[in-house]
Amino acid sequence: MLYHSGKMSTRASGLINIEPNNGRIRMHPSDVERLGLSDQSTIRLTSQQGSVQAGVKADPDIQVGSCFFPEHFNEPAVKDLMTVEVDTVTGVPYFKSTRVKIEKVGA
Repeated sequence: MLYHSGKMSTRASGLINIEPNNGRIRMHPSDVERLGLSDQSTIRLTSQQGSVQAGVKADPDIQVGSCFFPEHFNEPAVKDLMTVEVDTVTGVPYFKSTRVKIEKVGA
């Protein structure tokens, strides 16, 4: 999943069939349990930039205490939660990580 970011890989029908954008934030199962969530839960992610709602997917490959959403899938608009910085060498926008508060809002 980490290599299927969406930028070019969305053009590979095989990858989209295996792992489509399902709008769910991936979290380690222990975090899902600790927050009282399930794969049917809806959460609100809030940063200094705003908030969005999304579903949840337990994924043992995600580091405990963090969550993951592919950067080039932006439904829900997770990138809107991040401050955009520009790499001084390449001039490419950098919005790879940000701190968020996670709250259960449904199921």
